[in-house]
Amino acid sequence: MDNAATTRPYDDVLETYMNVNKMYYANTSSIHQAGREAAKLLEASRRQILDLMGLGGYDCIFTSGATESNNIAIQSVLRHKKPFGRTVLLSELEHPSVINVAEAMKDEGFNVRYIRTLPDGTVDMAHLGELLDDDVVFVTVMAVNNIVGTIQPIREMVRMLKAYPKVHFHVDATQAVGKIRMDYRGVDSLSISAHKFHGVKGIGALIAREAEPLSAIAYGGGHERNIRSGTVNLPGAVSMARALRISDETLDAAEKRVYAYNRKVKEAVSGLHAVQVQPGGVPHIMNLSFTGAKGEVVVNALGTHDIFVSTTSACASKLKKLNETLLAIGCTQPVIEGSIRISFSSQTEEAEVDRLITALHAVHTEIGDVLK
Repeated sequence: MDNAATTRPYDDVLETYMNVNKMYYANTSSIHQAGREAAKLLEASRRQILDLMGLGGYDCIFTSGATESNNIAIQSVLRHKKPFGRTVLLSELEHPSVINVAEAMKDEGFNVRYIRTLPDGTVDMAHLGELLDDDVVFVTVMAVNNIVGTIQPIREMVRMLKAYPKVHFHVDATQAVGKIRMDYRGVDSLSISAHKFHGVKGIGALIAREAEPLSAIAYGGGHERNIRSGTVNLPGAVSMARALRISDETLDAAEKRVYAYNRKVKEAVSGLHAVQVQPGGVPHIMNLSFTGAKGEVVVNALGTHDIFVSTTSACASKLKKLNETLLAIGCTQPVIEGSIRISFSSQTEEAEVDRLITALHAVHTEIGDVLK
């Protein structure tokens, strides 16, 4: 029940990964026949990913995952845009691989300003409009929040930003791709990670409308349009395309099934004392709090029932600070401290959901004396 952190690869994806490792192990940059065959397969995977996402006119740069993609997009585009402005706008809901990079760019003379969050967990579009001016060169908002699952108004933002042509609009689509259908046309760049939609770990992509503002942040042999050096992970790229295709083909049925799981869990906890469910959006992520307890205690207690959830994003779960997303939507400290994230996948079965509900009730009874 921690699929927002990572998912189990599809069997077909693992088979593809192994077959490519066996049959196309040549370096895609080599000029001999084996290298050319590997490069041809790489380009076919690149095209397939773009076609599946409805972004046929875009470019796809393979990376190790969304964290690296976010770093490349933010660092390189800001350095490219520096002569034209110094202000960066981002939501309060972003992943650490966006917030921490943007904050680090202050050392290079950039101003970072945060777009307010509405109580339902979406960005305040009116406040975004107030923040936009001639000094803004970069705006970044994630498609789906990784803590509560709210869906951000990406299309509305694309329309608003048309009036500001020098602004680069970046979207971290890590929790959306392969799980819900969204229209990314008009976005300047977006980041994805294969392991979030049943691909293997260590492969992702930065998808860009134009590669021209992008440049390397780590230097080497000039691979991937001279934007991301290092021997390309061909088995990862091919298997990521396979994972995305399977996810796309099964998405509608999976989304309907997971919506039912989400409703079932919410109904099951609705009568439990001191349990609060946070606003959400997508069906595969839900955040709830055992108010008065500590989230870590709840996670560990559920673990004794062989149910595995998280407190915040896995990338930040060991940091001893209140979660920014829950603060932004107005949760009180006891609610934040007692929060856990439950996340389903297309492979989650109803019997597992029933086990989750049984465990939630059992843990509620076990720690009932501390609940407020």
